[in-house]
Amino acid sequence: MQGALLKEITFRIKNGDEKAFALIFHDWYGSLLHFCQQYIFDFEAARNIVQNVFLKLWERRDTLEENSSLKAYLYVMARNESISYLRHLKTEAGFHKNVRNFNADLELNLEAINELDFGRIDLEQISSVIETVIASLPERCQEVFRMSRYEELKNREIAERLQISEKAVEANMTRAFKTLRDKLKDYLGILFLIIRL
Repeated sequence: MQGALLKEITFRIKNGDEKAFALIFHDWYGSLLHFCQQYIFDFEAARNIVQNVFLKLWERRDTLEENSSLKAYLYVMARNESISYLRHLKTEAGFHKNVRNFNADLELNLEAINELDFGRIDLEQISSVIETVIASLPERCQEVFRMSRYEELKNREIAERLQISEKAVEANMTRAFKTLRDKLKDYLGILFLIIRL
């Protein structure tokens, strides 16, 4: 979603436009859920967190600033809700000695999500950098990657559409992942905000 359009959408939500809110919900629900699932073990808990984020967005819509990043605003809320949930789990896990491995993973997830600073992340700029890297891939590799990550097609569906084998699809995805990770190593911690690696 381009900056000018996003600014307009933010203005409309701020003024109680339910259709604008529904558009944002439809466009970003999946990526926010994916973000939470990187840290939250329970799918239902992650889904509840995301639903709560959108509920708070609507309830606090009058506090939105038109020139601020709505996407970053949503991710900050998702981050904070996830931290609260993980801290709650940590407290509960502390009472059970037989969940040592679970508690260790929990500590790592809590530490990782605490280190995310969305105030320093320019998501639009990073999206542009990612798009430049994707555009540098061979044409077929680009096609496969875009179908997988942007259209969310399964390997079998991509293979049928492009009339290639599933093995070829897997090979192209592997090549795309390697290129992205090699060229965007400084952004690995936040790549999943934009594309699902």
